[in-house]
Amino acid sequence: MGYIVWFGIVALVFALLHYFTELSGKQKGIISFVVTLVITAAVAYNIQSDRDRSKVRAIELKYQQGETLVCRGIEVNATTFDYSVGTQSFVGNRGTKHYQQIINARECQ
Repeated sequence: MGYIVWFGIVALVFALLHYFTELSGKQKGIISFVVTLVITAAVAYNIQSDRDRSKVRAIELKYQQGETLVCRGIEVNATTFDYSVGTQSFVGNRGTKHYQQIINARECQ
């Protein structure tokens, strides 16, 4: 739904450029290219962010279900690491050889 709204706004801007400015065809083409490039980059960024969030959610779920994860070659589970939701990382528990070691959840398999 959000993309449809942005498409409408962009169409309105192009209509305003076409009917109410005295830009040359070349200038309108350059503006159109730049706007299209920016929108394409934004959509690609959103898609990549969604994939990243999905991966982290899946890793967090596996951890909460008691599974052992492998992160940077280290076995991560609830007995050796705590999970920090705010930083989306695992922090080594006291009394383990990984005490105070921090591993980003994105580095896990």
